Parts: sequence; structure tokens; C-alpha cells
Amino acid sequence: MSVFAKNKRQISYIYSSESDLGRKVLGYVEGMVKKIRTVDISRDNLGNTIWTEISEMLGMPFEDFLATEHPSAPEIVKGGSFDTTGWLKILGKNPFLLQKPIAIVDNKAKLIESRADILSFYGVDSAGLEQSPLEGRPEIFSKTEKETFVPEIKKKRSMD
Repeated sequence: MSVFAKNKRQISYIYSSESDLGRKVLGYVEGMVKKIRTVDISRDNLGNTIWTEISEMLGMPFEDFLATEHPSAPEIVKGGSFDTTGWLKILGKNPFLLQKPIAIVDNKAKLIESRADILSFYGVDSAGLEQSPLEGRPEIFSKTEKETFVPEIKKKRSMD
């Protein structure tokens, strides 16, 4: 059973306000239609059990998603090998090591490495769109199944 509450209609965004990328992506997240749960680990403690669950959801050990080579990281962290308890203590005292935020929707967790990565959580993609600069207006209707596509509202052709 999961300790971290997950929901299809909610994005959980875990970041450190000490991370430049974390703050920038927060703007994208706040513009989403879905309900948002933000956790700034510089101010809020998630707890060891939740961090362990997040690591498992990402399919990564802590040293793979923490910025161990960050200039402000303690020397012991750089190139260090720790067990889960050790990493949890290090993260608790050094929240800035989470330089790449984490987004969770339902049972899917993703390490956000660029601002564009968060767009996969919008549920919009351009599949099925066809456009040719020589032919004028693009096709704006869905051409594939089960896509989340919002068609343009048709305007009166009398204005053409």
C-alpha cells in the first residue's frame, strides 16, 4: 500500500526552492488545468518513507537523482556511496541537492530535467496534426485514437 497519496487528476510537484530549475518549472505547473499539490522540500519535510517510495517510483537510487556534484554539496557526498538511510539524512540536511524537481501523477513519477519535460503532464500532444506551409491552414482535427486533442472552434466562413 502506498503512503504517498496519488491521484489521476492531481499533479504532485516536489522541488527545492533553492533550485533554479525547480522555481522555473513551478510556473509551468501552476498554469496547468489539473489540481496541483506543491511540496517545497526546503520548507516542508516529506518523511523518509515517502522519499523511499518516490525513489522506487522513479526507478532510481538517490545518488542518481540528487545533485551530488553540486558546488555546495558537502565533500562527503561527492562520489560517496551511502545506503538509503544515509541518503535520507543527507537530503534532510541539504535539500538543495534536489536540483531536478519530481512530478507525480497517479502511479507515474518523472524526474524533470528541463522545462519541456513537464509538458508531458499536460496531456496534450500534436499527434495527427498535418500542416503544410504551401497549402494554407493546417488540419486541426484528430487523426488518431484516444488522444487528448482540443479542436479549434469553427468560425463562420463568411469572413474568408
